[in-house]
Amino acid sequence: AVDVAEHRDEIDALSAGEYGDPYELLQESIAPSVLGMETIKQVLALQLFGGSRVEHPDGTSTRGDIHVLLVGDPGTAKSTLLEDIEDKAPSAVAASGKGATAAGLTASASQTEFGSGTAEWTLDAGALVLADDGIACIDELDKVDEAAVKSLHQALSKQYISVNKAGINTKLPTRTALLAAGNPKHGRFDEFESIAEQIDLPPTLLSRFDIIWPLNDVPDPDTDAEIASGMMHNHDEAIQYTAGVLEPEEMETAPAVPAELLRAWVAHAKQTCRPRWPEGPARESLVESFVALRRAGEGSDQPGAVTYPGLESQRRP
Repeated sequence: AVDVAEHRDEIDALSAGEYGDPYELLQESIAPSVLGMETIKQVLALQLFGGSRVEHPDGTSTRGDIHVLLVGDPGTAKSTLLEDIEDKAPSAVAASGKGATAAGLTASASQTEFGSGTAEWTLDAGALVLADDGIACIDELDKVDEAAVKSLHQALSKQYISVNKAGINTKLPTRTALLAAGNPKHGRFDEFESIAEQIDLPPTLLSRFDIIWPLNDVPDPDTDAEIASGMMHNHDEAIQYTAGVLEPEEMETAPAVPAELLRAWVAHAKQTCRPRWPEGPARESLVESFVALRRAGEGSDQPGAVTYPGLESQRRP
């Protein structure tokens, strides 16, 4: 459990900007060993905090959790980013699409035998149910079988799953943000095809994601030299840390906000903050940008074409 009270003074200071710009601190705290990717790190930081889940008078609700999909070439640090978010989130569950089943992601029914010889059916929660009120990190989403993919639809949009197995009829909550990663259809992106055509997932599932981020590994001498030099430096620091020569705060790869404090900060925000879009320029700008995106994708049947749920996706962050 995350002890928010223990870090309350530090959380107030972070939120007030006493240690620096909160957004920059968050960005510098996400996977600091991964060089660059500043905007992606900002996105993942915002996903940790999430938006506001709202209940409507008619009994329906709108999720506040942000679903993010990273699709990229091999070696673009997708798995590292997922592992870091799993570590930083107050509550997180990880799974790999390679061996994931529908039951493993949602729920399964099993018989439990008792000493008297009787047996009862019980439900075993899957990754999305276990991650309720937290984050589910699924690597290799492109390798999830078709049945498992279908099971994600209701869980991601309605934030619950309906279970009708072995005489058990119930709904299990899946109020979780999903961070998923996968590879393009051909293993690597083909520069001669549109990115949308190379994401080998059903359009119905893609529409559940608020942000789909392509990661291209494009050779560039200057960028490659900078990253390679940084990797060598980080590795040298890690060796010195392992040998006890360096303390964490002396290392460039140390997060700006320690993981324990970041978890408490996120937990506090999710418990107390209800961000909204009041009348004013910000709301007008959001509507205008949505209309512009709709016009840009007019007549398109590609998975990236913007639909009205896309406005909710823009609103959440």
